[in-house]
Amino acid sequence: MMVTIKRGIERKLLIVGSMWNACTALLTIFSYYNWFDQEGAARLESQELNTMIAGSQMVNNVLQVIMLFGIFMLIGAVINFVVAVKMKDNHIQKGVVVWMVVWGLILVASMDIIGFLIVLFALVIYLAKNKAIKLSQQEMAPE
Repeated sequence: MMVTIKRGIERKLLIVGSMWNACTALLTIFSYYNWFDQEGAARLESQELNTMIAGSQMVNNVLQVIMLFGIFMLIGAVINFVVAVKMKDNHIQKGVVVWMVVWGLILVASMDIIGFLIVLFALVIYLAKNKAIKLSQQEMAPE
């Protein structure tokens, strides 16, 4: 008897995770970037000329980092969504495990605890179902 192991829960968790990452990335790009730009300019207005020039260069450098981080997270969200959509039922895909581990580590490093927990839950369920798939394949194999 062939048992099909569905990947629905992991797929849904990764899609929710990708939506979370996309939201945080867009907030970073549009809200945090603009806020930092305005606050940086406001703090520099009352400074002397040399401090203002050096400070504006520093603010611009930080703004570039904020924008790059937001774009990086948005690209990660898209990749996460594609991985979720391409996930196959009843198959063990090593690339999916590698992606979830790498992306989870990136989320922890960026202190995105909610995103990390979503990916962690998806990874644990994925690995548990991998074990079930291996056991069902062993039962099907002739001895």
